[in-house]
Amino acid sequence: MVSFCADIDKLFTELPFLERCKAAKENGFASIEFTFPEKTGLGELGDAAAYKGLKVSVITMPEEQAALAFEKKSKQKFLDALDDLTDKADFLECKKIFIPAKQLPPDTFEAQREAFASALHAAAPRARRAGIKILLGFENPQDLPEAYPASTLEVLELLDELNDDKVFAYLFDIYRAQSCEGGLSNTIDSLISLIGHVRIAGVPTGEEPDMGEINYDYLLSLLEMQGYQGHIGCSYTPRTTTAAGLKWMQKYV
Repeated sequence: MVSFCADIDKLFTELPFLERCKAAKENGFASIEFTFPEKTGLGELGDAAAYKGLKVSVITMPEEQAALAFEKKSKQKFLDALDDLTDKADFLECKKIFIPAKQLPPDTFEAQREAFASALHAAAPRARRAGIKILLGFENPQDLPEAYPASTLEVLELLDELNDDKVFAYLFDIYRAQSCEGGLSNTIDSLISLIGHVRIAGVPTGEEPDMGEINYDYLLSLLEMQGYQGHIGCSYTPRTTTAAGLKWMQKYV
């Protein structure tokens, strides 16, 4: 059976942050994901995130911290930030941390890409000791020009360079993949062993996944058939309120 994860950076935003956890559970979600909030106490976040058995599937590193990995001089600051986030993830019993893409100007692209790979190499033993999986995904270049990574291929090249599938995995964002690549079934068939988390949204609108170009009935069945064990991250912008737009999920839960 499909199990859904609410990206509370986007869902239930009509509510204060901590109240989104309860709303997610009461509306049929098994887990949540989010960018770690700066001004929220870890204890109260832990209580909210554990409401009636709710789990935390993924924590996203804040963009300003992730950006530190792309500069050689700030490598240690990135590792320190990752250590801190790893400790928080451990407290919340979360085993996956997502490091988002960054815009890289062409004149510094190679140096910043090399710095990023080096920082991830240095992060690997830390993540391994903590039992954390580091997720890498790409940004749609239409939404974030000059982003890196900007395609499945660039993520795969990076994963190949890192050569550690015990620590690193692919965050497969179906909305972004369809928007600029297509070939979703082929990606699932060929890369299922590398996929550590899946996110969905309607294409091309980025709203609920009940309308648009993608046959999610088929793709979710394919993921299940291929043995995907994770939750399906619902990372979209609701048309009105989140709860009002959740009718699409009823047939799956």
